[in-house]
Amino acid sequence: MSECCDVLIVGGGLAGASLALALDKQGMDVVVIERGGWVQPKVARSQAVDDFDPRVSAVASNSWQFLGRQGLSLETIDRQSYRSMHVWDGEGTGCVQFDAVELQVDELGAIVENSVLLAALHERLQQSRVRVLLEQEVDKIETDEAEVCLTMTSGSVWTAQLLVGADGALSTIRRYMGVDVVEWPYGQSAIVATIQTERAHDWVARQWFLRTGPLAFLPLSHSSGQFVSIVWSAHEEEAERLMQLSDQEFMRALASKSESQLGAITAISNRTCVPLRQRHAMNYQAKRCVLVGDAAHTIHPLAGQGINLGFADVAVLAEELGRAAQRRLDLGSTLVLARYQRRRKTDNLIVAGAMEGFVRLFDHQDPAVRWLRNTGMSVFNQLEPIKRQVAKIAMGLT
Repeated sequence: MSECCDVLIVGGGLAGASLALALDKQGMDVVVIERGGWVQPKVARSQAVDDFDPRVSAVASNSWQFLGRQGLSLETIDRQSYRSMHVWDGEGTGCVQFDAVELQVDELGAIVENSVLLAALHERLQQSRVRVLLEQEVDKIETDEAEVCLTMTSGSVWTAQLLVGADGALSTIRRYMGVDVVEWPYGQSAIVATIQTERAHDWVARQWFLRTGPLAFLPLSHSSGQFVSIVWSAHEEEAERLMQLSDQEFMRALASKSESQLGAITAISNRTCVPLRQRHAMNYQAKRCVLVGDAAHTIHPLAGQGINLGFADVAVLAEELGRAAQRRLDLGSTLVLARYQRRRKTDNLIVAGAMEGFVRLFDHQDPAVRWLRNTGMSVFNQLEPIKRQVAKIAMGLT
């Protein structure tokens, strides 16, 4: 005996949870299937680097607005706004600076620990009508002209008009759909950690493009202003060498590569090293299934745009499904899902291409290319109208 709903969402992470809330707000009957449990809010923070989640996101203004519309109380979320962004060519003198004052906004975005944001979404889910099935795994998927049927390893069976894959880069739903995926390794790994610095971050996000890959300093929320999340992307052999360093050696290397912008590094958490790959599904929809977020695409973390692309996917899909529901259309029909794919696929490909271009450009060591790169950054930094427009696009303000 099966149970029914309008939409099944596999994955209760940032994309899946926010989509469930958006669809629930429009009156749809939604069920979320999550392999883990509820993520709980953090207790009061102490003064240690290991108290921070090493996974953080740079959430743009339009993404925060979307989350606010789903009922999240943004003022209660422990997040760190950044009012400026400074980008350097670590192999030269080129520098670009973006400032909230120039754009007449309060902030360019905000850094938030993934677990903090997910806890806020899960808290909101528990207040909604969404049914969430925790610690559940998908055993079998079947689709026909009228519905999709999902059988869980627990034996429960669910049917719906539509199945959404929000289950990450190694998506089970994507594999069932049988869509082609274009993917390749960057030849880099990202070292992620939390550090404490001698000087305060002053609400500034910083990024250096080094010979072996980009290094980002992302400010974290703390009364001292001295905690920063780092994402140091480096060629695989260099990343392996850096991971072999002692904490003291690594902190000295980090201070050197960051030009001691925040003084000495005084403490560091455990380091995690993650190989970087770019993936993009050639189709976002098939067999009454549709993909959002990392299940559809993953990009280089250098600009922190991955989560914002995911929230943009969710916002557009919720809008298209809401329109279909008002017209009493089949939510899982190709007609409805193709509209979502058309609206999101091109934008995602453009951002992925831009990230690829940045990685390759700053990886190039030819002296002439380095000179052009530095000159171009310096000139761009003086072109205020163009720079403001680029910043607005990145923030989703256009």
